[in-house]
Amino acid sequence: MTYHRPIRIESAFDDCEQIRAMFERHAPYRALAAYAPLGLSDETNARAKQSVPPWFRGDWALDGKALVEGVELILHNKKFLEAARTAFHTQFVFPELVVVNINGPSPAGATHVDNPSFYGATRVDYPLPFLRVMGSSRLFERWRVVRASTLSWFYAGSGGSFDYWPEGLNGPMASEHPPFANVALCADTDRIYHRVGAIGNGNEESPRISASATIQPDDQSNWTVLEDEEVRATYPSNAIRFSILWKAEVRNANLSIDHLTLDHIMEIFKANLRHRNVEFQVPSDPLADTQWILLLQRLYADISRPS
Repeated sequence: MTYHRPIRIESAFDDCEQIRAMFERHAPYRALAAYAPLGLSDETNARAKQSVPPWFRGDWALDGKALVEGVELILHNKKFLEAARTAFHTQFVFPELVVVNINGPSPAGATHVDNPSFYGATRVDYPLPFLRVMGSSRLFERWRVVRASTLSWFYAGSGGSFDYWPEGLNGPMASEHPPFANVALCADTDRIYHRVGAIGNGNEESPRISASATIQPDDQSNWTVLEDEEVRATYPSNAIRFSILWKAEVRNANLSIDHLTLDHIMEIFKANLRHRNVEFQVPSDPLADTQWILLLQRLYADISRPS
């Protein structure tokens, strides 16, 4: 699947304020740490007690199906579809996902790529750390589900840029900066490294919250962070960075591919480890064996960094 540089979309929505109002209507939102854990340690019971940044997320559409009222305007956005067709040189674009992010003032986020999926191995049946190491190993590109990602933002405050590296981490960084005036960016964020820039003036103290926290609007144009029925932080709406992530599977017309099984995945990993002269023990449950996944993470961490 051929892919070129990200495409900037002007006037992303016909009625920008209508889309913006959906954030209040569909609140509250859970902490990102509960929604999509970033590390293996997050899979333990200790996760709920760890301090996390004020970054919250919600699902508005999954598997091409609307989960909230009004999301069809985003899921089937003609400008998003056309940008994906142009960027990936195909007419076969299938909208799958709309998620939203609600970010309070915070330091810059980690530089990362989005969680990959593979034909036969998705987050429905596989833990995210395992899928991430499959992606970073580059051993399963034949089965990778290629996705177009389009990001749009609602924020006019300090900081809050979207930073990305279209030529790899060794190349120059590009950025979209607020104030965001109804723009969007179509890219392959499953393989292009990116991050959220620091939000606010850098002097704000983050609230003490865990993965159990939620955020919601109040009746005074503020957003309130709650945990254990206690208010942990209150922000004016103009201090909150709102964003939308749209994803669509893109395919070639003649796509015909076998689906991975866990046995096949393990055979590929084991063959590569033997080729690299790595000593290992075959786990009885590779999807739940922490030491096995940590071994793979250590071995393939540098491979995930594009040159």
